[in-house]
Amino acid sequence: MAELVWPGKYRDGVRVEVARRPPAAIRVEEVHGGRAGLAGEGSPAAGASRNRLVHGDVPDVLAALLPDLAGRVSLVYVDPPFDTGGDFDFQAAIPGAPEDAPRVAVRAYRDARGLDAWIAWFADTAALLRDLLVDGGSFYVHLDAHAAHYAKVVLDEVFGPDAFQREIVWRIGWVSGYKAKSRGWIRNHDTLLFYAKGGRPVTFAKEYVPYPPGYVRRDGKPPRGVGVPVDDVWNAHPLDRLDSIQIMSFSGEKVGYPTQKNEALVARILRASSKPGDIVLDAFVGSGTTAVVAEKLGRRWVACDASPVAIHAARKRLLSLGEIAPFAVERADPAAGDRAAPEGKRSLRARVRVDGRRATIDLVSFALAARALSAVPAATRAGVKHWSQWIDGYCIDWDHQAGVLNAGSRVWRARGQAQLPLVATHAYAGPGRYVALVKAFDVLGGATTKALRVDVDPP
Repeated sequence: MAELVWPGKYRDGVRVEVARRPPAAIRVEEVHGGRAGLAGEGSPAAGASRNRLVHGDVPDVLAALLPDLAGRVSLVYVDPPFDTGGDFDFQAAIPGAPEDAPRVAVRAYRDARGLDAWIAWFADTAALLRDLLVDGGSFYVHLDAHAAHYAKVVLDEVFGPDAFQREIVWRIGWVSGYKAKSRGWIRNHDTLLFYAKGGRPVTFAKEYVPYPPGYVRRDGKPPRGVGVPVDDVWNAHPLDRLDSIQIMSFSGEKVGYPTQKNEALVARILRASSKPGDIVLDAFVGSGTTAVVAEKLGRRWVACDASPVAIHAARKRLLSLGEIAPFAVERADPAAGDRAAPEGKRSLRARVRVDGRRATIDLVSFALAARALSAVPAATRAGVKHWSQWIDGYCIDWDHQAGVLNAGSRVWRARGQAQLPLVATHAYAGPGRYVALVKAFDVLGGATTKALRVDVDPP
């Protein structure tokens, strides 16, 4: 079998195995639905009964997940960095600002490892993901021509050549504008590589595109089947419309995250290669599409990303769904190493009013840190007439016990909603002294907390 060799793969002629670092500590920061104290507060085992949104560097996160999830994940879909050599920004919109106001660019991630380093990193990452899969579990990696051909050789080694199932070509969509002016053949597709651990997928549900009205076979007779079967070239048939949201100016799915993928694209993969109740994992969840689709399709999910902006975008999309299964927002802390320096201190003020056993919390003011504010274009700052425009939403733990926030109230700005409700109420079951923790999430991806004492007197 052909082999791809990169610097560091061998030492003294011996293959260097993936360095399995000590598992990072998983710290639960928020729980949305349910209590964190169930099944051992803050422990990895607590995550076994709920969905998980994990912030951390991929090797740290995957190593931390192995003790609990090794051999339990049914489907992995990843859309990793492609080693494009570029920087990618989240384009944050300020609610209520003029439509022509510039968006605020917030760094999402940098994709410039260099090819040798990318191959080594990808090989180690693929091996960790393989170990999380069940036997017969499906693995999809979404790439482009920068790395797809190298990745195919790496994955043949990691999974075995017999595990390879298909190369799927996803046509991005129509060609117009600046793309049409490109010299040479115009790039208009991405590549998905599909593998099955052990060589045969335990789950695969064939997809069909419904026949259009009046469809007949070549012999003029009506069709007998359920539709046109989907082949390994997607969005290249008049019946199979799967254009990228990146080329659709008015797509309602867009959240401003670079490289965001369509829900319909990910849904096709989840329907084909998982069943309701299966665990689906995305280690580069970005805007949160895989988690959102898994939630809608009744799959359990684990979604990870190294970018705090990605965690913010995914959390916001999930909580905007309304009724959702319980999930935790977690952080994987490496066993050693320093955290990135904070961007600066934001300021949140709130007050509490108590009437009998009913408590009301009013948000009074919020201010971005000076460093974050300086990144906002002047024309956009001028469109901010009220401090609440900086806030996407907030959560309140009305009986905060320790470090974990259990979100009892969740207030989020709906799409197109100019005014965010700034008042939330809660009825306590009995008298006592409580701590209410308010956590506000701003439009630039930051989070700010405020603890308030709540004294509920007996009647």
